[in-house]
Amino acid sequence: MRSITGWRFLVYIALPLVLASLGAINLSYELLRQVESSSDVVEHQRNRSVLNEAVSAAEADVLRIVSENAMLEETFHHSSGQVNAQWFKQTFSSNLSMGSAYDTIAVFDLPTGNMVYGFGQGAALKLESDVLGEHSLGSFATMMKLDTARRGAISGFLNTTRGPSVVAMAPIHSNADARVGNGRVLLLSKHLDARWLDSLQRQLLINGLDIVGGDDTRDTSLDLKSPDGRPVLSLVWRDRELGNIVTASSWSKAGIVLGFLILVMTGIAFVCWTLVRQLVDDEGKAKHNALHDHLTGLPNRMALMEAMAALEKQNKPYALAFADLDGFKEVNDSYGHEYGDRLLYMIGKGLRELAPEALMCARLGGDEFVALFAGRTSPDLSRAFASRLIGMLKHPFDLEGRIASVGASVGIAVRGGGEDALEMMRRADIAMYKAKTGGKNRHCTFDDSFDAERNENLSIATELKAILASRNLDIMFQPVVNARTGEITGVESLARWPSTSLRKVSADKFIGIAENSGLIDNLGELILEKACVHAAQWPGIRLAVNISAVQLNNPAFVRRSLEVLDKYGIEHNRVEFEITETSLINDTERAKQVFKELQDAGIKVALDDFGTGFSSIGYLRTFHFDRIKIDKSIVGKVLTSASELAIVQGTLLVARGLSAEVTAEGVEDAEQASVLRLAGCTELQGYHYHKPMVPSAVTDVLRKSAIAKTPRSQIVA
Repeated sequence: MRSITGWRFLVYIALPLVLASLGAINLSYELLRQVESSSDVVEHQRNRSVLNEAVSAAEADVLRIVSENAMLEETFHHSSGQVNAQWFKQTFSSNLSMGSAYDTIAVFDLPTGNMVYGFGQGAALKLESDVLGEHSLGSFATMMKLDTARRGAISGFLNTTRGPSVVAMAPIHSNADARVGNGRVLLLSKHLDARWLDSLQRQLLINGLDIVGGDDTRDTSLDLKSPDGRPVLSLVWRDRELGNIVTASSWSKAGIVLGFLILVMTGIAFVCWTLVRQLVDDEGKAKHNALHDHLTGLPNRMALMEAMAALEKQNKPYALAFADLDGFKEVNDSYGHEYGDRLLYMIGKGLRELAPEALMCARLGGDEFVALFAGRTSPDLSRAFASRLIGMLKHPFDLEGRIASVGASVGIAVRGGGEDALEMMRRADIAMYKAKTGGKNRHCTFDDSFDAERNENLSIATELKAILASRNLDIMFQPVVNARTGEITGVESLARWPSTSLRKVSADKFIGIAENSGLIDNLGELILEKACVHAAQWPGIRLAVNISAVQLNNPAFVRRSLEVLDKYGIEHNRVEFEITETSLINDTERAKQVFKELQDAGIKVALDDFGTGFSSIGYLRTFHFDRIKIDKSIVGKVLTSASELAIVQGTLLVARGLSAEVTAEGVEDAEQASVLRLAGCTELQGYHYHKPMVPSAVTDVLRKSAIAKTPRSQIVA
């Protein structure tokens, strides 16, 4: 970008600032005019609003008081027949003053419309016009009968012989029975005289307040309506010219402000000149930071995507090597993020040396790195780089005395034609996970079959959802026997893909798919339910059920498992949950917590496939297993390998120390069984004794075993 100097500065900065200043001057003028006009409008609206509220409040006060007093039993009593003038005068005279809500009281006889009692401003009233003006009570009688919402009470403004007044009237009736009236009407009124208007002016800060007769058409007037809804009076006032008051002193000050604004604009122009030059200088640094990882200094994802897009535009072949570190989480957990960051920095620095032919080495984030190779030899270069990276990571890193060991799973994607950058990243990612699931510390090149496998897995997941919905899952059981007597002590439940399905899917495959597709909780619960249905028929036989480590992440796992057992009447101490050791490495704390909850409820926990993962004495002590099941891969070699036999013997010693039982899986012949029995295994499981069988076959075996143990004399009897 070229420096902005000379005429460019005038065009891009100085001229806009001058125009902005002129615009500010014009805007200030228009703004003051608008303020003046708006202030007058606001003043007028405010006056109308507060006056409307004031007269409405005066009317509401009189209406409330007359409504409350018209229903009093004393008012009903003293107004029936001959009106008790003395009672009315004593009762209401305390409020007949200037500051009260009313200053006049009258009682009318409804049938005749005559006033039978009236008192106001210290003297008795004898003329109906003193309180009703030119109106008669009869003109309001119908309104009082129809106004059921306020029990017949009505209010409004009247021009009486004594001047403008706000009046309210209500039929007098018995409080004991609202339907009983005595034909009399109670009227209260407030004379809106000059003193009332003066008080209102001072309270509301309004000038020229007055009441005139008839309907006034001025803007500064408010209609006052009689009880029958006709405008009979108008409240008028004079608005202050608030706009002139507000803006009177603003014009001279606006000139000062605008002068100051011009000075500020000049200062801004100078600052802009300085900043623009600095921004031009910093532009290269900002672009570099936007396209590079701050920790390792390597290009980031954005830079990588731009580089791939450029190669695609030129239609050049290229290959990606996508590396994900194996074991990096353990380094972070053990030593903290500070040392984890140091390890990432060292690896990032090493990538540049490992891939001198690479067009780019980038860090995508976390522990993910990518090397981009261009040209016809890019597939070979990417595979060679992957091998060098895996070889380099075989050597531990020394982080200021802390030894860290990590590996790498590398996925390679080669552009074959029209694939774009996103598709290439997807393929490299899939290949990387293929390498990781294949045993880690290896590299794998994307093949179209990976997508076929992925699509097949999606299809299996879809069918599995339907199987779970219909509960059409097969289940088999393999008995476990006492090593000394051969007697069946338990059964292990084994889930099987439904025989009615058109495809054949192994248990390992569909359980793995269930874990990855979020179906494992429902699948595990269905397996447990089906196992419990059959186990309820085999009292005294231990039921072993395999569980997935993914299920341990479900907060409701223990509660739901116990509910299923209780539903089918399975004693908790008959149940044993088995889990493989390789699946527990990810979250040991969560596993320990769940195991403790299960064991507190009486359920036993067994370590399955012992010897195939990361077994150690510390690992066994961490989880407090009730049973250890030695994997068949070790059992199958006890006759031919002294080391495998030593593993079994060592496991038995550890198990005794931890008070755990030991079961040997995969026992194929009598010789193996004999060696394992002598070594100290408490239970045996395998084809030598029983193959996996359907529930009815288990029932038959248990029945035959029971008959065999029954004394012959009892059978004959």
